[in-house]
Amino acid sequence: MSRRVMIGRAADVPANGSKVFNAEGTSLVVAKVGDGYCAVINRCPHIALPIAGGKVENGVITCPFHGSRFDMCTGKNLDWVQGVAGLKLPEWSRRIIALGKEPTPIQTFKVVEEAGNLYVEL
Repeated sequence: MSRRVMIGRAADVPANGSKVFNAEGTSLVVAKVGDGYCAVINRCPHIALPIAGGKVENGVITCPFHGSRFDMCTGKNLDWVQGVAGLKLPEWSRRIIALGKEPTPIQTFKVVEEAGNLYVEL
């Protein structure tokens, strides 16, 4: 059964971008998407590096290390291993950098806003 944990204030999340919150030891990246908020674990499923600091645009977060893109609300992997450190890679090298891993979704968490506070379900 999930439990609800307060992580911070809605006002702390920028309109364009994201904010890292800690929920009982779990690092989360939270972004405003439409009229609500979405959260993903602060760990890219490719090689477990932090996804915080990645560009967030229209509810999609891009890994700052290798360019994989994820839907912040569903976790769906939209594009797998685009590059390294901002440099776009050719298709043949993308397969090498993928380390043989299949495109993997990122873990998401439900976020609820009440009275200006944000709560996440763990």
